[in-house]
Amino acid sequence: LNSTGHFSFVNSSFTKLLGFNKTDLIGKHYSEFIVAEDRLKAEYLFNERRTENRSNRTIELRLKCNAENIDKPFDATSCPIELNSMGIYAKDSHNGQLVQTFQGTYGVARDISRRKKAEKLITYQAYHDLLTKLPNRAMLMDRLDLAINQAKRTKEELIIMFLDLDRFKLINDSFGHVVGDQLLIEVSDRLKQEIRTGDTLARLGGDEFMLLLPQPTSNHQAEKVAQKLINSLQKPFYLKNKEVYINVSIGIAVYPRDTTDINNLIRHADMAMYEVKGKGKNGYAFYNEELEQAAEEKISIESGLRRALKNDELEIYYQPQINYQSKKIVGVEALLRWNHPEMGRLSPNYFLNQAEESRIIEQLSEWMLNRVAIDLFSDKVFLESQIKVSVNLSATDIGLKEFPENLVSLIDDFGIEADRLEIEITENMFMSDINACIHKLQVLSNKGISIAIDDFGTGFSSLNYLRELPVNTVKIDYSFTSEIEESKKGAALVAAIVGMAQGLGINIIAEGVESQYQADYLEKLGCHTMQGYLFSRPININSFLKKVTLQQNNFLQVL
Repeated sequence: LNSTGHFSFVNSSFTKLLGFNKTDLIGKHYSEFIVAEDRLKAEYLFNERRTENRSNRTIELRLKCNAENIDKPFDATSCPIELNSMGIYAKDSHNGQLVQTFQGTYGVARDISRRKKAEKLITYQAYHDLLTKLPNRAMLMDRLDLAINQAKRTKEELIIMFLDLDRFKLINDSFGHVVGDQLLIEVSDRLKQEIRTGDTLARLGGDEFMLLLPQPTSNHQAEKVAQKLINSLQKPFYLKNKEVYINVSIGIAVYPRDTTDINNLIRHADMAMYEVKGKGKNGYAFYNEELEQAAEEKISIESGLRRALKNDELEIYYQPQINYQSKKIVGVEALLRWNHPEMGRLSPNYFLNQAEESRIIEQLSEWMLNRVAIDLFSDKVFLESQIKVSVNLSATDIGLKEFPENLVSLIDDFGIEADRLEIEITENMFMSDINACIHKLQVLSNKGISIAIDDFGTGFSSLNYLRELPVNTVKIDYSFTSEIEESKKGAALVAAIVGMAQGLGINIIAEGVESQYQADYLEKLGCHTMQGYLFSRPININSFLKKVTLQQNNFLQVL
């Protein structure tokens, strides 16, 4: 550049970089080729006229390009450069003193387009989900933080929604991850079509998304948005020439009503989403304080159960099963109780769900079998009685891959006689994979262990299951037994269950027998084995063994 900032020389590399001819540049002021936003920086740079060690190094500027005559793979309107420049001075002697006269500026520009492209890509990857091209958690947190600060200033509300796809794992496992990824892309596209320009839809990972509604939004508007999102996924997706359906569960949290903390706001939306999951999925729910209390209770139950296993707070109660004809105890059901240090004796209804969810149920089942072995199979009188003991197992227990082998190993280790053990399962346990369940139960049956279906008629009953499963016993649920005196329909249902079991050659036990009328009705139907308060409440081991001893000595009267 000359002293006035006009180009006096450019080499061929520079003209090629910008796409101009030398004649287009020579004599023109440099500012004509600087991007407007960078002109002040360039003016400051060239006006300093630094030289030698004080020369400017690695200053970044953007130059205008001739888009018509340039073949650039990136931005065709500007070119980022890194510029090193220095002032050029002529030295002369005047009146015996050295005088320097500014002649112009010499500079070397280096094209940094590829580096800028790489930096842009890195920045994009840092703030976007690469599969769906949606903002990721990092960008969401930035925008949520800004939105909260704005809402704080304006004293307005904002809403976030936590979205989780229902049954996505099933689709992933069935069709593979490639199809699963394509489904996530198409789901993202549909969801984006339902939101406003200022809203932020982000993918958190896996099948989880979050939607930020920063503009003032009422609960009613939020409900409409949530329903639109749900409806958008109702139509089928076509993947590999197959129809695929997916639903979504949505949890909603409101700032500042629910919380003013950004992390708690997300956590509350997450809790509300799981509330939807627990109530059937494919819907939406707002956060409320009861969810927080429920979550705290779950944590308390889980930690309490772990403590109970260590501190010997668990106990087995035994409820006899009576043959109504002989009035003898022919079986007994082992029932777990938790002697809570503050809440007293608790039944599994209080803690079973959390025990299964946290997988503590596996430790409880092992403890229970060990306790039954100690209580009963180490007692000489009980061994002589030939009374069969039944133990409840959970869906988590049955679902373990090595379940039958582990159970057989446990009863061998604990000294439990296989032909005197009956495992109680519910109908819902074998709904997900009937074939795997049949195989596992058959292994147990081959070892001499009996299988009973508990609470029969309250779940997804199927005659086909009774035909295929190695079932020895059906237990009529107390809800049906209680209806015997109340309604003809209730009595007819009990009669139908008894008749069906008899036709299939399956044993029958009636639970919840509390009156003489119920017992007599069941007896007439041919259901001879009964269990309920008419005969005995669940009792501790000492009380039960006393009954067994009296029976062995022919002194026991159950009625």
